[in-house]
Parts: sequence; C-alpha cells; structure tokens
Amino acid sequence: MLLIKDIQALPARSRRLLLLTMVNNLGAGLVTPFLVVYVHQVNGLPLTVATAAMATVSVGVMLGSLLAGRLTDRHGAEFVVTLYMAVQALGLAGYAAAGQGWHFITAAAVVGLGLGGSAAWNTMLAGSAPSAQHPAVFSLSFTGANVSLGVGGLLGAAVAAGSSHLAFRGLYLADALSCLLVGAAFLRPALQRAAGPAGGRPAAKADGTSYAVVLRQPRFLLLLVLGGLLFCVSYAQLESGLPARLTSGLGIGPAALAVLFAVNTGGVLLGQVFLHRQLSAVRPARLVATAAALWAVSWAAIQAAGSVAGGTARFAVLLAALAVFAVGETCFAAGMPTLVNALAPAEARGRFNAAYSMAISAGFILGPLTAGAVIGSGGGSGFIAGLSATCLVLALVVRSAERYLTAPEQALPTPVGSPA
Repeated sequence: MLLIKDIQALPARSRRLLLLTMVNNLGAGLVTPFLVVYVHQVNGLPLTVATAAMATVSVGVMLGSLLAGRLTDRHGAEFVVTLYMAVQALGLAGYAAAGQGWHFITAAAVVGLGLGGSAAWNTMLAGSAPSAQHPAVFSLSFTGANVSLGVGGLLGAAVAAGSSHLAFRGLYLADALSCLLVGAAFLRPALQRAAGPAGGRPAAKADGTSYAVVLRQPRFLLLLVLGGLLFCVSYAQLESGLPARLTSGLGIGPAALAVLFAVNTGGVLLGQVFLHRQLSAVRPARLVATAAALWAVSWAAIQAAGSVAGGTARFAVLLAALAVFAVGETCFAAGMPTLVNALAPAEARGRFNAAYSMAISAGFILGPLTAGAVIGSGGGSGFIAGLSATCLVLALVVRSAERYLTAPEQALPTPVGSPA
C-alpha cells in the first residue's frame, strides 16, 4: 500500500514517535469516555463534580503548556515529555485513589498539567522529519491517536461494563502505566540533554525563554486566533454541542450516538489512507481552509437532518455528515501544526507549539460553555446553523490570508519522500 510505503519513507525517529503516540493514546482511550460515569455513578458524587473536573483539566493544560514551552526551548523536548508523562501518571493514579470531590478536582489539575506537555510532543514530531514531510507526520500522528483511542475505548468499555470501583481503578492505573512507559522511552536522552548547558542548546539570548518572541510575530498571532476559533466550532462542539443537540433535539439515543462517533473515527482512518499523498501536496493553509469548508458542510447537513422525515433517513444523513467532518479533521491535522512549526524559529519552537496548545485549549473551554448556554436555552437549531456559517466565514478568511500565513519555504510543497 502507498500509505505503508510513505510511513517507511519517514525517518526512523518519526516512526518511533508515531508508535509511542499510539501506545500513549491506547491508554488514554481506556478512560477518556468514562470520567463522568466514574465520578457520578460509581462514586455517587454530584454531576457538577465531574464537569468541574473536566473544566479543571482544560485549565491545567493551559498552565502546563505555558511552562512546557519554556522548558522545551531550554532543556529539550525529550526532557519535558519524560517529566510531563510522570506528572500525568501521578494525576491518573490520583483518579484511581480518589473518593471525594476535592480528590478528583486535585487529580484533574495534575492530569491537565501533564497533558500540557503535548506542546513538547509536537516539537519532537516537527524536529523528527524534514519540513516537506511535516504534513504526513502530523496527519499520521493524528490518525494513529484516533485509532488507539478507539481501540482503547472498546477495551475500556468491556472492562468497565460492571461499573465497579475496582474495574475503574484498574483502568486509570493502566493509563498511568502507559504514560510511564512512554516517558521511560525518552529518559536516557532527556538526562543527557539536561546534563549539558541549557539542555545541549546554545546559550540563551537576551529574551531567554520568554514568550515575547511569540508576541512579536503578528502572522503567528493571527494563526492562533483562527486556530482557537476553529477548534471552538469544530472539535469542541463534536464533544459537547453535537451530542447535546442530537440527544435533546433529534431523539438520538446513546447507542446510535456511539455508532456516529465510530463512523467519525473510521472516516479519519480512511481519509488518511486515501488522501495521504494529497495532504502532502497541498499547501498547509489551503488544507486548513478546506477543513473549515468541510466542517461548514457537515454542520449544514446536521442542521438539515432535523427536517428529514423518517428515523432511518435522518440517521443516514447524520452518518454522511460525520464522515465529511472526519475528512475535515484529517485535513486540519495535517495543515495547522505544519503552519505552526513553519512560522516558529528553531530556538523557540517549544514556545510556539505551547502557544498553539493554549489556543486550542481556550477553544475547548469556550466551545462547551457556548453550547451549554445556547442549547440549554432552546436555541439548538440556530446554534448548529451558526456553527456552519462560522466555519464558512473562517474558511474564507484563511483562504484569503493564505500568503500572509504561509512561510516562504511552504510556497511550493515538496512531495513526501523527496529530499528536503
């Protein structure tokens, strides 16, 4: 298969990172869908404790990203990944031992800090391959993460079927173990880099590891705003606004909702299989604009499903909409991180990726809050239509600002496998 050949064409370090991405997300898939069930149903705590824990994770991610960016540029990405995986494992173990509300909130804060290390992970991915192969590396990483999350979710659902304390604690401890295994893979190079002056890097410049270098890049700041807004009206709504609208307004039950999300995950995988060469041949900004346009079409189809007569026909429209949404995810995963790392100076790549991580975390916080307020007040139909219109506007903005957002070396992308 062409996809296998393209994976083999990647540098060995890139392939190793992709494998470790899958190991890490396999563990995450074990527990990701079940926090509310574990807190509310298994431990008998109020639902507000579970939602507060989820919000705390997002806040922790933002704070963790801020620190991770500085540490990455000072001591190297391997050191940061090792450290943050250990922190995340500590938080997950805290979930396993928790029994009271403040236990879960505290564990969620630690988990969020650990998840903030994803900025260092993207920095390693970018440094593992030539810039011409960045779209392939980032899209494969996203696809591998989705597949692992899906498999982990199935395994977690089977283990947690009994809803016992012991089963859930075992799942969180298994996820903690996966974090430790991934962190251990970078322990030796992390210690070597940390032992040298500034992690083996050149002496720090006048601005040290401050984020002033990010604030001095207006092109990158615009990219952050657009990326945060796109996350707010896409990924964040896929996990919040869409389930709320389908279950409360269109009569979709939990089982049917699970099928829709499975189709979305499968669409991501198929999109990577059939479009991987095209993803490397299209300019990254155009990939982001295409993603926004596809999301606009997807939300419009979901909006139209409300007026389709017959449950089977309506469900078929929703299936098609989630498949289109998945193709948009694949385009975005290849384009946006490539733009971020193309605009980032090598000596500040950690801070640029951290800033991007904070922007998408802000989108994840704003998205559910907006969905809850609008859909909760009875505006579900108008909300979905608004998402479609917003995605279309953002697609036009990204397309019109393509030259401004594109680094000079991205003007004519090199096909995957060609010399950098």
